[in-house]
Formats: sequence, structure tokens, C-alpha cells
Amino acid sequence: MFVPEAFANTFDEVIALALPVLGASSEGRPLFAGPLGAGPGRPLLVVAGVHGNEPSSVEAVIELAATLRARPPTARAVWLLPALNPDGLFAGRKNSARDVDLNRNFPARNFSAEHKPGYFPGPGPLSEPETRVLAGLLARLEWAGVVAVHAPLACINYDGPAAGWAGAMAAASGWPVQADIGYPTPGSLGSWLGRDRGLAIVTLELPAGPYAEFSVKAQAALQTAIHAEKIG
Repeated sequence: MFVPEAFANTFDEVIALALPVLGASSEGRPLFAGPLGAGPGRPLLVVAGVHGNEPSSVEAVIELAATLRARPPTARAVWLLPALNPDGLFAGRKNSARDVDLNRNFPARNFSAEHKPGYFPGPGPLSEPETRVLAGLLARLEWAGVVAVHAPLACINYDGPAAGWAGAMAAASGWPVQADIGYPTPGSLGSWLGRDRGLAIVTLELPAGPYAEFSVKAQAALQTAIHAEKIG
């Protein structure tokens, strides 16, 4: 059952992280992202809240932020973008305020205007302010890899040179590795970064249900991702 206050409260927790504002959603809500820790290694990006009806993904990154602030990483900076789709999160809906599935709006070679109901990719790649903010962030630095947090498939999916990284996260969490999510994902972040650009990207798919029921496994997977000696 959708409880509007719960979704709105999750976004309030994102605001409370006080990360820098990189841009705004189509309804004008801020898009927060910033680094925690530092080190000689290339930075890692963790992004969540791509779909607004997956608040557990956002909660996982909020908890991760608290851990990283208590013990900042020293091997590499870890950038957090906890809510790419704040309008969807605030309203408790999957798509953005413009009814775009943001995970179909990236400039992957397999981008397609054809779509099933609920998967509108937008009028063209990076047509949405939210995806343009993420693309701009990705262009700023040379990244070691990207972790995208989603729900509710309870698995570790990967694209690009990330099989070993995904395997370590699976071992830590107990959720299986799935190289193929089971359905086409044209215009997805994984397709664009992993398949087209050869960047290691792992999708941490959390289970269905309240975050508290699997928070320990989620944090085990994320901590393993962050502290891996080899990404990819």
C-alpha cells in the first residue's frame, strides 16, 4: 500500500545528508551528489532512486552515507547520488514527473523509442534534466566503476568488465549474480556504461519489502563494492 508520507520522508532524509546540489528535477527538486572520503584510487559512484517506487534503494544509500562519514574511505573517494528521481520518490511512482523511465533515457546504442507501457524512454537520449545531471557528473571524472541500487529482484546484475566485482558482492550478501536480468533494457545506464563504454557497472537489486528486513545484506554488498581491491 502506498503511503505518501513515507516516500516524502525518505526524500527528507536525502535532504538531511547535506550533499552538494548538482541540478534540479523537472519539478525543481534538488539533485544531490557528492564525495565522501578520498584516496589515490579512481573514484566510485553509487546512484539510487532511479525509480521513485524503489525507496529501499535510497534508504540503502542513506545508511551507507552515515557509515562513510563515521569512517571515511581512504583508498578512493566514494560519490553518492542518493535520489536521481526525487519527483518520483516524492510521489511514490516509478517514473519521473514527465512520466519518463529514467533508466531508459541514457544514450546507449540500444536506445529505442519503442517501449512497453510504463517504460517511456523520453523523446530522445538525455532528454530529461535528471539523466543530464548524471551524465554530466560521469563526464567530470575518470571513474573506477558505478553501483546502481534498484529493487525488487534480489540479485547482483552487472554490465561491462564487472563479473568478479559482482561475484564478491554476491558472496557478501547471499544474493545471486545474474549477468542477464531476464528482459531487454534499451537505453539503460548499464547498457550505456557497461556495454558501450566498457566501464564496470553493477546493479544491486534489493528484494521487495521494507528496507529494514534486508539492510544487513544490502550494506554487506555495498561495503564489499566500495572496499574491493579490484573493480571489474
